[in-house]
Amino acid sequence: MRALMWATELIIRTANIEASHAKKLRADARANRGRDITRICAAYLDYLESDDPAGRLVATGVPTWVVHAEKNSDGGLTDAERRTLAAAPQITLVTIPGSVFLLPNEVPDQVAAVIADAVRFLDANG
Repeated sequence: MRALMWATELIIRTANIEASHAKKLRADARANRGRDITRICAAYLDYLESDDPAGRLVATGVPTWVVHAEKNSDGGLTDAERRTLAAAPQITLVTIPGSVFLLPNEVPDQVAAVIADAVRFLDANG
């Protein structure tokens, strides 16, 4: 049940809803059976997968750094996602060369440099 409540919390947080409504949703989730929560969470994750994640990220308007490995020169991004992210002024797209699986473990200096650049930018631009 703990995993199901975690998944429900993820849905509530990513939906960016008011605290009073979130409280009601949490209570509702606790009142439901685990399989019902699983079905709801699965449907939400399907929605996230089928939607345009790059477009949703750009639509937030929030300065964002997308850091990914090159991996066979695609980095896991589709051409459309790459174009969407590259065209957004608030998105910084950083491609780490090579086939890197877990960036913070395998290329910590490069990841730290990106984080430092992001912090400097945010400090300077609020």
